Amino acid sequence: MDEYTLEVPDMTCEGCEIVISGAVTVVPGVGTVDADSSTGRVTIHGDPSAKRRARAAIEKAGYDVRD
Repeated sequence: MDEYTLEVPDMTCEGCEIVISGAVTVVPGVGTVDADSSTGRVTIHGDPSAKRRARAAIEKAGYDVRD
């Protein structure tokens, strides 16, 4: 499994972490998700081909994403 990080600057609280983690965890190819509102970063362990789908899931949940 690879690790990659997405920046989600408008993730500001624990509630945001829960929403984002829930949205990304169900994406095929994603193993584990660590959403950290203090840094505004989501670290994902999984198949690198899932990165685009994980990003889309975060955006669909209402958050902007930066690589």
